[in-house]
Amino acid sequence: MESNDSYAAALSIAKHKTNRAIKHLMGLVTGLVADGQLNDLEIKMLSSWIANHPEVTAEFPGSVIARKVAEVLDDGVITEEERSHLLETLLGLASTDFSATGSAASEVASLPIDDTVSIDLRDMTVCFTGEFVFGTRSACEKLMEKLGSRCASDVSKKVNVLVIGTRVSPDWAHTSFGRKIQKAAELREDGHGIHIISERRWQELVV
Repeated sequence: MESNDSYAAALSIAKHKTNRAIKHLMGLVTGLVADGQLNDLEIKMLSSWIANHPEVTAEFPGSVIARKVAEVLDDGVITEEERSHLLETLLGLASTDFSATGSAASEVASLPIDDTVSIDLRDMTVCFTGEFVFGTRSACEKLMEKLGSRCASDVSKKVNVLVIGTRVSPDWAHTSFGRKIQKAAELREDGHGIHIISERRWQELVV
């Protein structure tokens, strides 16, 4: 019993450390992109900070930021295209408050998301909607196919999981991808076992 209590306490401490580090990271990112620019020195400084705080790579959005920065610095040359894409990603993440909501945006709370589910995505049919900080929708689908999942372009009774991208607009209900969300919610209300999850939860499940 004492061993279990010690283990739980250790997990709690590790979780607190990770959350604190991610909060610090998001504060750093917000400051870096406040002027709408990102220079080489700032990118390398961000990479160095992440290397000194590896715990941030264990959870979203730290895992995404670490991967994006590593990709930019991989070949030793930072192209303008890479810089622009990284800046766009960081700007999108900086405008959210993960530490407070655990979601991609305050508006996500009004979405029919259930991130408490624990499911094995292998051999399931998955549909993606919205914009993802992980990458393009095609990149998300390729990852799922490698894991043995099937990908659908639209929501139907054959779809097991709908994944909603992090960059959700306040007027999501009036967007093209909003129709997929509404359709999935209606199917779920009718008793069909379709799960609606956020990009954050999806990344936790595929790691």
